[in-house]
Amino acid sequence: MNVKRMLVSAALFAAALIAVSGCGNVKNIETKSSGITYSDGTYPMSCNDTLTVWSSTLGGGEDMNEIPLGDEWKKQTGVNVEFIQPMNGSTEAFNVLIASGDLPDIIVANLYTEPGGIMKFANDNIIVPLTDYIDEYAPNLKKYLDEHTDIAKMVRCDNGQYYSFPFAMESDKLTSTAGAVVRKDMLDKAGLQVPETIDEWHTALAAVKAQGATAPLSYDLLFWEERYGVFLGAYGTKADFYIKDGEVKYGYLEPEMREGLSTLNQWYSEGLIDQNIVKIADMDANIMNSVTGGSCMWAGGGIGKYMNAMKDKNPDFNLAPAPYPVLNKGEKSQFGSKKFLYDPSGNAFITTNCKNIELAMRFLDYGYTEAGHMLFNFGVEGESYTLEKGEPIYTDKIMHNEEGLSVSDAMNKYILANNSGPFIQDVRYIEQYYVLDQQKQALDVWSDCDTLSTKLPYLTFTEEESSKVSAIMNDVETCTSEMIFKFIMGIEPLENYDSFVSTLEGFGIRDAINIYNDALERYNAR
Repeated sequence: MNVKRMLVSAALFAAALIAVSGCGNVKNIETKSSGITYSDGTYPMSCNDTLTVWSSTLGGGEDMNEIPLGDEWKKQTGVNVEFIQPMNGSTEAFNVLIASGDLPDIIVANLYTEPGGIMKFANDNIIVPLTDYIDEYAPNLKKYLDEHTDIAKMVRCDNGQYYSFPFAMESDKLTSTAGAVVRKDMLDKAGLQVPETIDEWHTALAAVKAQGATAPLSYDLLFWEERYGVFLGAYGTKADFYIKDGEVKYGYLEPEMREGLSTLNQWYSEGLIDQNIVKIADMDANIMNSVTGGSCMWAGGGIGKYMNAMKDKNPDFNLAPAPYPVLNKGEKSQFGSKKFLYDPSGNAFITTNCKNIELAMRFLDYGYTEAGHMLFNFGVEGESYTLEKGEPIYTDKIMHNEEGLSVSDAMNKYILANNSGPFIQDVRYIEQYYVLDQQKQALDVWSDCDTLSTKLPYLTFTEEESSKVSAIMNDVETCTSEMIFKFIMGIEPLENYDSFVSTLEGFGIRDAINIYNDALERYNAR
């Protein structure tokens, strides 16, 4: 950040105040922030119309109507906004919302993961196609998409339409924030290094078991193996769909899966895996009481959480990030937590109930302006951050909250960067959020893999395809989520694996794979 950027921010803030008091125009001056350029654009904000925004994620559980983030968003845009946030589970609340027909103006949600996928909401006339409005009403989003064609390809659907204001990240550093960890202090006692290969993991787990750890490896196995293929990935597979040699595969049908499960079965039989792996009662107790020496977690809500909790109780306590495991030294895993720079979890959609589409478009386009970028990543200048030598630095309200709030909880009141939303996430957020050396190391260690070579892009299914896949996968996932544990725990012998595959084929898994491949072909042709 430089002097020009500081002046621009001040000018934008002053213009926003004019818009609030006089229903005037907010002029966004072209500037540049961390590699993102912002185009000129005039934003007429109405003081009469009120926009309703539904989301279960904005504010990280805080009431957006009562926190500085929500207040400042309204203030800088000059738009009256009512935020609607469900108190119960987001999936149930979302289904109730859609079924009611009483839609808000804007929905912030990941519609790709909803039954029927994004095209069902488009075909059911629930969300508005934005393509024809972007040029005129969202110049900042347009400029971003024009400059980032790889992300534009992912945001655009097979029919050529844009339906959302996307959540995206400006740096690869932001895309790998989860992975395996080990108790390095326990390994140090055994004279061992942080494990890289499956064999080294076996040695490390045996060593922490010898030190009294009764659940040497304890993690939410189904989640981590389905989403990230942490240990199964060493064998070249994971418990979900992925790409191999340009085609979609389903891990349970691949021969590598049996080999991976055989290793986990061996570890379980040797007492190296938590014997309560199906449902771990208290992961916090496992980690902090040295019951566990290896696990999987996030750098913020895991490494940061436990290191801070244990710094006085056990000064030697040390969680170190471990690379995604491989079979042979020097290899890189083809799986892991690394994401694309586009993440649909924070996408914003305008519904067909919206009576003022121009206002909604301009309101959401604010997230891609300089002022919006600063608010959503750093909050309110003078409160949650200050500028030091032109760089935004979080204040003690965030880093050492006087009310005793954790950094994450304090951030929830001021920014979106530690969650998601319609904006571009700034790498300077995470460079301050991750204050521990172990967290900083994690960003490098966990990103050193070839995840994107196997990771499926965000595919668009037709409504018919989506319905068929959903019906198939309901049966498949019910079966696999039970059988993976049975194979690992030895309840079902691996000699019966071929019969298990036949069961999945009977459910129609091959048809689901074909649908995925058709969708991938359409995506590649965009």
